[in-house]
Amino acid sequence: MNPPPPSWLRLWVFAALLACTGTALAAPSLRVDERSEIELWPAVEIWAGADPTLDLAQAMAQPHRFEEPTGTAGNLGRKAQIVWLRVSLEVPGTSALRRVLEFDYPPLNRIDAYVVDDGRVVGHHVMGNSLPVSQREFASRAHATELTLEPGRHELFVRVETGSSMVLPMTLRTPQAFGTHESRMQITQGILLGLTLCMLMYSLAHGASLRDRVFVDYALMLAGNTMFALAYFGIGAQYLWPESPTLSMRIAPMGILIAVAFGSHFSRMTLDIRSVSPAADHIIRLTGGVALLGLAGALLSIFDYRFTQGLVTVLGLLATITIVPMAFVIARRGDRMARYTLVGWLAYLFGALVMSGILRGLVAPGFWTQHAYPLALMLEMFAWMGVLGLRVQSIHRSADRARIESQAMRALAHTDALTGLPNRRGLQTRMEMALAQSTPKHLTAVYLLDLDGFKPVNDRWGHDVGDAVLVAVGQRLQGQLRTSDVVARLGGDEFVVLASGLAGEAAAQQLAHKLLSAFRTPFDVGEQRCQVGLTVGYALAPQDGTTSEELLKRADTAMYAGKQAGRGQAKRGGRSMASVSA
Repeated sequence: MNPPPPSWLRLWVFAALLACTGTALAAPSLRVDERSEIELWPAVEIWAGADPTLDLAQAMAQPHRFEEPTGTAGNLGRKAQIVWLRVSLEVPGTSALRRVLEFDYPPLNRIDAYVVDDGRVVGHHVMGNSLPVSQREFASRAHATELTLEPGRHELFVRVETGSSMVLPMTLRTPQAFGTHESRMQITQGILLGLTLCMLMYSLAHGASLRDRVFVDYALMLAGNTMFALAYFGIGAQYLWPESPTLSMRIAPMGILIAVAFGSHFSRMTLDIRSVSPAADHIIRLTGGVALLGLAGALLSIFDYRFTQGLVTVLGLLATITIVPMAFVIARRGDRMARYTLVGWLAYLFGALVMSGILRGLVAPGFWTQHAYPLALMLEMFAWMGVLGLRVQSIHRSADRARIESQAMRALAHTDALTGLPNRRGLQTRMEMALAQSTPKHLTAVYLLDLDGFKPVNDRWGHDVGDAVLVAVGQRLQGQLRTSDVVARLGGDEFVVLASGLAGEAAAQQLAHKLLSAFRTPFDVGEQRCQVGLTVGYALAPQDGTTSEELLKRADTAMYAGKQAGRGQAKRGGRSMASVSA
């Protein structure tokens, strides 16, 4: 009897036989038990880059082509557009199990799942965003189909085709667990979308009321990010365009291009980057322009999905590395708006890096990694809300300054520069208000006052003393009147007193006497004592006139009559003439 060959020789012969026959060792089976959720990727074998015309029979005939995946779990990145997957399943017990096979990455175009028992196909299920929702087994956000698995061993072959990245989070769930998972995802997306819509309405309302382009940029940036989220997470295909499946592949990158274009302009305007660095300002403008050109190319189908996806990544990174240093420089100067901007762009950078890692196969797909970008966008949007709040404050402060300046200009136009009293224009406004309320029982008196002896004061002590006397005259007149009465200077040494609500002619005459008496006391200006008197002409409304022109004209006539009669007295102009001597 010959001795048996060495163990190493037996292994070598076995390997050679496998190579010659084209067979392979069976992959370890994945046990499908009562667990509500089972990740398939640990048991997956892949055949990447297969011929697009390859069918199931050909794939089953070449088991040696399937290999254990390397690199990131559940993510092959952009290595191939078509991938075959194989999973060996083992169902224990005596009862069939119902499980939902889910691919939680909506951008996948077409998924063919085959259940094979002993080389016989017992189930073929089609999924993917190329199918209208009405043709899908589940009208869900993610791609899902229900499998009925009999006890025993099965093979699951899956063909995946996509123009996006080959992101393959594969899970078997019980129907109840699948419903719970989808509900949780729907609630999450609903909250994010609701917050976005609130901020969108806020920006549009303020943009319309304040007429500020910055709010329009913010609204368009929000709209672009919302478009991306709706397409990327499958909500748009599920609810908004269920019978137009190809829209999702077009809308997702176009949304980001819109966000980059108008987000860059938003930061450029709010930070006033041109005043800090014209070169950086030029780069940001160029980035926004290229983003809009890319958007046009995508709309016209000149650029495919993968090219547009790559363009989005480059432009987003370029905008970030340009704006963040500028925001940092401006923030160091104490600018609060720049601080908010810095937080917003750093949040965007984090989300964009995670998303880029997923698209390139560097980051494993999961709830937090797939939601890192929209959550970062939320943080970014809240930072922009801080920027807009400061922008609103700045606009209101500018409006307040403009109003104050307008009021100051109006005051200057209605005020005598020397005495601070109303001038002719200011008097006109006050008279119109007073005359509108005049009645026979509530008279309005207009007193025109001309100073007696003022010219000698100017000639003897100069204009500085004369100006000081005019100021003192205005103050003394105000001291004799009620707070509701008005003292105005028409120019030179002419003043007007407007008194309303007088009970009758006697009250008007009494006030005239009071004004004359007040000027018996000389004015002390510096070291000089100046004696200045008054001649007063007045008219009453409504007896002597109902307009300011009529009353001033009659008061002026009466004042000149008083001058000719010897000065130092008051005369009423109008239908009757009365005199009050000093």
